[in-house]
Amino acid sequence: MGKVSRYMSNPGKVHWEAVKWILRYLKSTLDYGLLFDGLLDNAKSLFGYVDADYGQDLDKRRSTTGYVFTLGGGSISWRSTLQKCVAQSTTEAEYVAAAEAAKEAIWLDRLIMEMGLKQGVVNLHCDSQSALHLAANQVMDSRVKHIDISPRG
Repeated sequence: MGKVSRYMSNPGKVHWEAVKWILRYLKSTLDYGLLFDGLLDNAKSLFGYVDADYGQDLDKRRSTTGYVFTLGGGSISWRSTLQKCVAQSTTEAEYVAAAEAAKEAIWLDRLIMEMGLKQGVVNLHCDSQSALHLAANQVMDSRVKHIDISPRG
């Protein structure tokens, strides 16, 4: 949906075919839904999963950030969006994605607390060891010093 919606102002035949495929898929999943199970072991824990591609937007060479957060076994927040900057490496794309997901995790954690629910630590999972290392060790050298000043909006 995200990729097709980029062409809403001037769709071509290939875009219409993609939209028809999406609608057929949605029609076949009408009986699917979300289940929140308060009896699960992780029912009171917020889990986040984040990933990024690297420069897959062929028009502007921007990377895509994607994340999903679950609570009680069901998805409560998700996003897939183009990053506001052009990443210069896969590490940077993953680091920017993790930063966006961390902001969402903080907001969700505060919302859950305002609702009076008690929950443990927010678990944010990222598959990039280099981005995790960069987040844990704020070492600034010539390879990463530009990340701190890039426009993030």
